[in-house]
Amino acid sequence: MKTYWRSYFTSPWVMAVTFVLPLLISLVIWWIFSSNVVRELPIDVVDLDQSHLSRMMIRDYDATPTLSVKSIQPNKEKANLALTKGDNYGYIIIPHDFEKNVMLGKSPKITGFYNGQFILIAKQINSALMQTDMTAQAKLSVIKQLSIKETTWTQAINSAVPIKVQVTPLFNLGSNYNQFLVSAILPAIWQMAVIVGMLWAMQNESVRTGCNSLREWFDKQERLSIFNFTLVYFCIAMMLGAVLFYFLYGVIGFPFNGSITAFILNMSLMSFTCISLGIAIGYGTNDIVKAMSISGAYTAPSFAFLGVTFPVTDMNSLATFWHSILPASHFVRAQIELSNYGDSLVSAFPNIGVLTLFTLPLLLLSLKLKK
Repeated sequence: MKTYWRSYFTSPWVMAVTFVLPLLISLVIWWIFSSNVVRELPIDVVDLDQSHLSRMMIRDYDATPTLSVKSIQPNKEKANLALTKGDNYGYIIIPHDFEKNVMLGKSPKITGFYNGQFILIAKQINSALMQTDMTAQAKLSVIKQLSIKETTWTQAINSAVPIKVQVTPLFNLGSNYNQFLVSAILPAIWQMAVIVGMLWAMQNESVRTGCNSLREWFDKQERLSIFNFTLVYFCIAMMLGAVLFYFLYGVIGFPFNGSITAFILNMSLMSFTCISLGIAIGYGTNDIVKAMSISGAYTAPSFAFLGVTFPVTDMNSLATFWHSILPASHFVRAQIELSNYGDSLVSAFPNIGVLTLFTLPLLLLSLKLKK
């Protein structure tokens, strides 16, 4: 085992892949989402009415913390082109005769377009547009109440908006997407780091021992040697996971209500699972370039298929299959149940049991080695 530890600490690239780079990437991810709420999303407005009421609507859109009116476009085509090019996240069309139809008691439609590929951003834009429209309707209802009968401002407002809702984005925990996203992104990074790290660890050992390929190096080992090799990188994977999750639950202060024992067991199986898959990919491809390509294609889209930002029940067959073959999917499900719902060790057994199945490739490969 000392030989493998010495080999690890004398290989800067393996150290970077298995520990340093994942930590740096995780810090960057946390910094990106550290503002906790989405703010100042740029949108365009196509004002076809050019009236006092349409300008009031534009000011209301711009006044919301979520949206920022970037420009007033002359027509739909230019606004749509800007959306396609990524210059804005959406645009709003205020129709002709908007103010006139409102004054006549009709219900003109303000149309909003946004890019639904950005799930979080689309949700936030949709919510902001609805809140602004409700505010505008309340304003118009107050004006109507004041114009048709003698009443005070307070009476008119209470009549227009009988139920008042206050939303404070900076402090409303329900609007905090940091906990929602970061707690799922970091396990996906951890999974990728361990699997890719194992490939480079195998490559490092094959070069150190003078072997021509990953498979040749593995086949020359004894079971005890592979056990020691696996144990070294299991410890490294666990140290990386411990740092990441202590950062989440200890430093940032995300809630954790479950069993520490169950969580550590879940982490241990996740580490061993990723090591098993890394060795299996390396042995199967027998080439570091092909192995990196396959592991990248396998783990890179992990976050999209975890079932956190998009429900598994709404996924198509391919996405559901990909979700099922990712260890991080089962780990994150157990993580959410333990940290958010306070489930016990017994409740975590189904997800932990699935993770054990991913260890079979390494166990089967070890059977062909000498004792």
